[in-house]
Amino acid sequence: MLLNYDEMAKSLSAAGVPLVKERLAADAAEAVAAADEFGVPVVLKLVSPALVHKSDVGAVLLDVRGHDAAVEAAGRLAELASELSLGVAGWQILVQEMVESTTIEVFAGLKRDPVFGPIVVVGAGGRLVELLPDRAIAGCPVTTDEAANMLRSTALGKALGGYRGQRDVIDEVAGVVAAASRLPEVIPGLVEADLNPIVITEHGPLVVDARVAAEDIAPESEPAAGDAPQLHLSALLEPESVMVIGASASTVQPGNRVLGYLRKRGYQGRVTVVHPTADEVDGYPAVRSIADIPHGEIDLACVAVAASGCVEVVEQCGAVGVPAVVMLSSGFSEVGDTELEQRLVEAADRHGITLCGPNTVGIMSPGKHVHVSFSQAQDMTRIPDGGVALVVQSGAIGGSLASQAWERGIGISRFISVGNQAALNTSDYIDHLTTDEATHTIAVILEGVTDGRALLASIQRATAAGKPVLVLKNGRSVAGARAVQSHTGSIAGDYAVYRALLERSGATPVDTTTDLLDALQLRQSTGGLPAGARMAIMSTSGGACSMTADLCTHYGFQVPTFSAELQAELGGILPGYAAFANPVDVTGRVTADPTIFGRSLEAILASDETDAVAVMVTTVADPMAEQLAEQIVDQVATTTNPVIVAWTIAAELAARGLSVLRDAGIPVYDDPARALHAVSLANGTSEGISR
Repeated sequence: MLLNYDEMAKSLSAAGVPLVKERLAADAAEAVAAADEFGVPVVLKLVSPALVHKSDVGAVLLDVRGHDAAVEAAGRLAELASELSLGVAGWQILVQEMVESTTIEVFAGLKRDPVFGPIVVVGAGGRLVELLPDRAIAGCPVTTDEAANMLRSTALGKALGGYRGQRDVIDEVAGVVAAASRLPEVIPGLVEADLNPIVITEHGPLVVDARVAAEDIAPESEPAAGDAPQLHLSALLEPESVMVIGASASTVQPGNRVLGYLRKRGYQGRVTVVHPTADEVDGYPAVRSIADIPHGEIDLACVAVAASGCVEVVEQCGAVGVPAVVMLSSGFSEVGDTELEQRLVEAADRHGITLCGPNTVGIMSPGKHVHVSFSQAQDMTRIPDGGVALVVQSGAIGGSLASQAWERGIGISRFISVGNQAALNTSDYIDHLTTDEATHTIAVILEGVTDGRALLASIQRATAAGKPVLVLKNGRSVAGARAVQSHTGSIAGDYAVYRALLERSGATPVDTTTDLLDALQLRQSTGGLPAGARMAIMSTSGGACSMTADLCTHYGFQVPTFSAELQAELGGILPGYAAFANPVDVTGRVTADPTIFGRSLEAILASDETDAVAVMVTTVADPMAEQLAEQIVDQVATTTNPVIVAWTIAAELAARGLSVLRDAGIPVYDDPARALHAVSLANGTSEGISR
């Protein structure tokens, strides 16, 4: 419900929000008396729980001067209350000292998000609140410095930051936003609040209108970003023995696929199958029941039986000391049976079992040959080991992503399909991966979470430990969110809130699987570049040089002018009409003398004037394409500086050249925009703006 004026004013004051001088009047006569007492130009506002946008109905009268004007204004508002039939809801007249804004007005809003809890939103206010929808979002509370950074990330920040000689008021406004963000501490049941407008006066910003809604709820505890839960997932991710429950002796079931992949991928640990009648299944020894397993002999149980039998299976696993279970079985909360899922969790908790799933496609640790999953991605001919961990809420999308990653040569340290997250959730896995020596980068396919603040805290811990977290969020639209919920039972939430808070936590949101794979591939090959890195640009085309330079600027990279010495060295290699100040255009002369390409690249890489080289090759076909590619490979082998290659040609025309680069593990992009975008994502930046 909406707080009445007295409750709202008291709460705003307690949070430290500065309010304009004002008084609430019960009727027109009291309003006139208040205006006379103020003795300055005033504003009269009709206040009622039934009025949200007062200006739209003429309920705000500005610049009321003197007794007679106050009588007339108060009378008009009383008449308006009658016309709008506000008698039932009740109405009053708010008398405020008239203040003039020295710049654009500001809006600060708060709401309790179902996933992330209280959030604060800031943007242009007054009548521009809907016309200029540029917003910054953060979780509550924020410091003054954090609020200032929020403001600077918007177009509003330019107007507040001393635009055209005006006074820089960002820090002053940020103080009000920070104070407003503390309102959920003052009002634990806050549902939403609008502070609009915040007017910037010569003496500082003041809130001249506010609306606060709250309900009775218990205050929530805030998770500490520095406190990671102590999780022991070694039995789940690196088991020395596996038991499969639910493989068939006559047909191919998910359990049989797990057995096949364990064998195909060279798992060296002990594998046991539980089957009521068979002595062996798919070449592995079988026992009649779980009770036949000696206590403590199995590290990980893989369960693929009907949902109705899963609780009993977990109880039996607990009885023989199995520490971890991967529950492939479906038929739980994703189809609405939350009671059965809760019983499953309770059984695992009773026995101290680490539970992955249910409704998961399983887990993989390729470096340890652990493939307790039925995903057909594992049918790939080559599965390279590496340092990228995939944590996926959609097993199907996760499997396709893994196969495409392997196809590109991207090595995966862990593949974790979280399923319904009945026990372990995405945050738990990120926390484990933060200390996992096999992992250097974490990629997350996210559909929804129930505890958004825990997710953000786990991401903060990972990025603080030097492990980038890239997040692809599904369920952004209403239809997409509906599909996600029917698929996994997840809460999808508002994507604008997700993206803003993920970025503030240190994560890098990506929009497509292609973007994600591009970034992972580039990070694996180059290790990434810092924001603002110095970029050399080299191309076979002047137009391509210009295009690439523009993209570097867009993504926040410097394009420094080379020193006279380096220009002179390049001038000794290239024809006199070439451009070699940076960008470097090797010109069409390369068709007559392809070696000038490699020699120029060598000179640039040998200097200490840049941090990386963006190579842009245009319509250069085989056999010359192969020559240029070999020169690039030779130079990359002699340097630690990243070389990013874009080659804009039909693949069939430069098949041998492109193959040379890819065989050497050098990513090749078909568009310089795609290449530079991948660099920005691999660096943890978005649209050229570094966190």
